[in-house]
Amino acid sequence: MQVSRGTVYLRGKTWTIGYTVGGRRVREAIGTNRQMAEAMLKKRIVEAIEDRHFNVQKEGRIPFAAFAATYVERCISVLKSAKTERNRVNFWVREFGNRPIGQVTRGEIEDWQARKRQRCKPATVNRILCRLRHMFNRMVDWNLLDQSPMKGIKFLPENNARLRHLLLEECQLLIDSCKAPHLRAIVTIALHTGMRSGEIRNLQWRDLDFDTGFLIVRDSKNGETRHVPMDSTVVALLRDWTRTEGSDFVFSNAAGGRIGWLQHGFRKALGRAGLTDLHFHDLRHTFASQWMMAGGDLYVLRSILGPKSVAMTQRYAHLSPAYKRAMVDRMEQIWAKPANRPAELPITVPENRRRLLQRHNHTTKTTVAVNA
Repeated sequence: MQVSRGTVYLRGKTWTIGYTVGGRRVREAIGTNRQMAEAMLKKRIVEAIEDRHFNVQKEGRIPFAAFAATYVERCISVLKSAKTERNRVNFWVREFGNRPIGQVTRGEIEDWQARKRQRCKPATVNRILCRLRHMFNRMVDWNLLDQSPMKGIKFLPENNARLRHLLLEECQLLIDSCKAPHLRAIVTIALHTGMRSGEIRNLQWRDLDFDTGFLIVRDSKNGETRHVPMDSTVVALLRDWTRTEGSDFVFSNAAGGRIGWLQHGFRKALGRAGLTDLHFHDLRHTFASQWMMAGGDLYVLRSILGPKSVAMTQRYAHLSPAYKRAMVDRMEQIWAKPANRPAELPITVPENRRRLLQRHNHTTKTTVAVNA
């Protein structure tokens, strides 16, 4: 069989090999490592000379790690949560290493799912599996596999909704327990606006519109810009906040950059306040709950918080059992009879029968009179 010498070339950011076998041109994307591409080209030519050539793409012979490198450059680098998703890809690289992608089976993925669910929440397991599923789908789309081994695998049912929110007294207790001024300010804004930690720490001075009373969130989780109203507490706090010279961020570090997450300080504040089982994101839940308990509109809440689905807003806007009880009492007042109008006594069966007899007798007397 006639085989060409082949070439190694850069296609975009991916090293690709090309060679001709029996008059048919073959191309194969290898990854970001040129030495690996050159070694793979030699191997393919030897296989073709020894008449062991096959369609390597459909056979799934590409190493998983090599595919992952190409996948990260093509698919992950453009994502908003690139760091998180890159970590998930690297997790699977550690799991499968340089095994050919065609050797990964559905059975071992389901075994991993069963083991992982014993230690992690269903949502955590599903997010990691979701990234692997996307990787295998791209393998199929790029003609590297005939079928994904994840086809037919069911994700775990999720129920991660937390019912943790603070009472108004607890909110003030937490604020007073924050010793660092910047932590106290960030916690206050979170409780009064429902903004996420990252959204608050991303705020720049150009995002503060005191004329309209809105904070502009330009880098939200779903990628859409939204306007969050400020109450008098937030307005007063931000008006009096000292701006760091040379920094565009409202809350900046010593170098003028975006301030990091204050997890240690937040945990210390929780300890001083005597609050347990509380995450920073629960401050967002607290805002939503207090909003609804004050009679706020669900759809307005959705525009403030920013989730795309109403169902997610309803998850944030869960109500306390005491408030639900108050709503039931309110319904009882709605259906109650006014005090100035006497309630009619229910008609008993004998009384009902007496009225029917009177009506019948009246009809009979009328008929007799007409006939006479």
